[in-house]
Amino acid sequence: MENQQQPIISLSNIKLEKRLNIERLHAKKGECIYILGPNGAGKSSLLFVIAGMIATDSGSVLLHNKAIEQWPLASLANVRTLLPQHTQSSFHLSVREYLSFYVPSTAAADVIIPAILEKALEITSFLDKTLTQLSGGERQRVELGRVLLQLWHQLQKGEALVLLDEPLQGLDIRHQYAVAQLVQALCSKGNTIIMSCHDIGLSASYSNTIWLMQHGCIVGAGKPEAVLTKGNLETVFECHFAISKHDNFLEFQVCAPISLE
Repeated sequence: MENQQQPIISLSNIKLEKRLNIERLHAKKGECIYILGPNGAGKSSLLFVIAGMIATDSGSVLLHNKAIEQWPLASLANVRTLLPQHTQSSFHLSVREYLSFYVPSTAAADVIIPAILEKALEITSFLDKTLTQLSGGERQRVELGRVLLQLWHQLQKGEALVLLDEPLQGLDIRHQYAVAQLVQALCSKGNTIIMSCHDIGLSASYSNTIWLMQHGCIVGAGKPEAVLTKGNLETVFECHFAISKHDNFLEFQVCAPISLE
């Protein structure tokens, strides 16, 4: 069995003009990582760099100890998947047809959503709707299904790297927590999932690692209780925070911004 402590992704001396400046960062097998930070902190840029979709000005990104730029695109698509923050499709396709493109050797009529995905995403009831008929939340659930189906074989083996840029946007509260539980379950199998999020409380409860970002830099990386301190949060988000610890979770109360002047 593969060593659970082996880094899946390693970043060193990453510089991307006006967007990222990161000395060292790594993600281990089975880690569930939430990236937090205000708008413009560099969360999306970081995910795209890890995915090999943006070339950096300097530094190195290693996936399984191999430089990300040395991976053939076809091989990369078999081990990592990325959900961008904004996805658009103007094609007049049904959800079933759309998802069939991401399930190898499967005709649209044969698309079956795996039970754990269906329980969290509840897609089956609108498989025959066209993409343009979906609500924003329904479309987001389809996109989540799409990126996970792309690597479903690897996910079942616990060998996938999944990168999600604000996957909870547009979802109602029930589906936000269902997706968070799904991510946690997939990581428990050995998969590594890195996702950006704006919900501090949910992030603290469902991650085992937090990357806290500000101005393109990592200002904290580690266990939620070590990173999500009152001082760190007030510095990064410029709001007053009250934090209380309960049996198994941290509760965050956000007060007014520190200053509007």
